Amino acid sequence: MSAAAPPLENANADVWRPQSTPDHAVTVTLATFMEVLDTSIANVALPHIAGSLSAGQDESTWVLTSYLVSNAIVLP
Repeated sequence: MSAAAPPLENANADVWRPQSTPDHAVTVTLATFMEVLDTSIANVALPHIAGSLSAGQDESTWVLTSYLVSNAIVLP
């Protein structure tokens, strides 16, 4: 009653694959590097920020915490 389907000669021809170029890898790598660099700069500048604002250690860590939270919101 049912006819057997003919075998597909080129079964992978219809499969969609995302196009990935080296440009994408370079962009993601550069963005990740810049993120780590920015976080390191904020971390190193923390004592200078605290000294300029006459803030204590607990108050100055809010600067870094605020930066990391805002960055986590903006990243996606």
